[in-house]
Parts: sequence; structure tokens; C-alpha cells
Amino acid sequence: MNAISARISRTADRNGNVTSLIKGRWVEILYILGIVAMASGIVNAAIQPVDSSYIIYPGRGSQSITETVINALALMLGATGIYLSYLSGRQTTKPRMVTFYLILGLLLIGMGTYIGIYVYSSK
Repeated sequence: MNAISARISRTADRNGNVTSLIKGRWVEILYILGIVAMASGIVNAAIQPVDSSYIIYPGRGSQSITETVINALALMLGATGIYLSYLSGRQTTKPRMVTFYLILGLLLIGMGTYIGIYVYSSK
């Protein structure tokens, strides 16, 4: 955890602070959020609204807004897991961090996959 905290603070120090990092990359952040929203089904949820009492709508053709949020969460968990697994291969100075990044990345990929399969099987 100290290494992750140090990496975040180094990134913040290099760019001034976290807000300047976000200000400098706001287009990229909006682009990634747009991709995640489209992949999770925001258009389908907006075009075919269902009763808001369903968390996961059982019908195959429609989905609720909460289901879209769950799909976006699963997608972001998987993407974060892939990125952490990628970082484990680039970590050459601290061998313990390689194992930490790889295990954390695989756990996040597994959680994202589990959530996605659960939503799919609930439909």
C-alpha cells in the first residue's frame, strides 16, 4: 500500500497536484467515461426504460439504469485488473510488488467477470 501511495503522490507531484492532472486530461477522462457508459448499455436503458423497482430486469430486451451501473462497475473492475496485471510485468525494481500487482489484478478481473456472469445469468 505504501508503494501505491508513493506512486500516486509522485504522479501528483510531477503534475503539481491531482486537480491539475485531471484538468490536463479532461478530454481523455470524458472519452473513457463515454466508452464505459456506451459499453454498459446506457443507450438501451434510455431508449427502453423499465420499472425502477427492478435492480436487474429479467427480460432480455431491456435493462434498468441500476443494471447499467452494475455493468459499468464490472467493466471498470476488469479494466483496472488488466491494467494492474500489465503493471506487474513492468515492475522490475521491487519483486514483491510484481506479485502484489498480479494477484490484485487477477482478483479484480475475477470479480468483474463474476459480476458480469451473474447479471447475464439473472436475465
